[in-house]
Amino acid sequence: MTGCVTGRSADLLRQIDATVEGLVPHVAALLAAVSPDRDVSTAREEGCHVLSAPVRFPDGVGQGTVVARVFRYRTSARVDIALVHNRVIAFADGRATNRACFLNDFKAAVTLVPDAVELPERFVREVTSGVRAALGAVEDHNHRHPQPWSRIRVAAAEPVSAATSG
Repeated sequence: MTGCVTGRSADLLRQIDATVEGLVPHVAALLAAVSPDRDVSTAREEGCHVLSAPVRFPDGVGQGTVVARVFRYRTSARVDIALVHNRVIAFADGRATNRACFLNDFKAAVTLVPDAVELPERFVREVTSGVRAALGAVEDHNHRHPQPWSRIRVAAAEPVSAATSG
């Protein structure tokens, strides 16, 4: 599609906006499925629906939130999901370093046709398994590599807010 605007493009944009609105409950259900409390909050910012749900790391260190953004992207509806956390690599004595623990990161995105009515099943499976894997990644690594020199230690840095992450 070019940058030209016609009467039909306004109709298309309305259709995409309706699709975005219709996807919000599906995204909320997906986030509820990966959150132990099934507590999903929704906000609206700059033409984007922002949904978030708290998650817990198995070792209890740090805070995490799965954040989804549902919005119109050019001539499509788009959903971006990320696991936002405050976990960092720790020194041997447990003090936090300034190095983020990338093992716990997770991001996924899907671009949907203007008349989509739900999230693709493959995307739902990817997000569900990806978030679970990211939450337990440090424990999995330490289990696979039990040698003391291979062990990864984490600590909590300053809390992060879903609104400032992106």
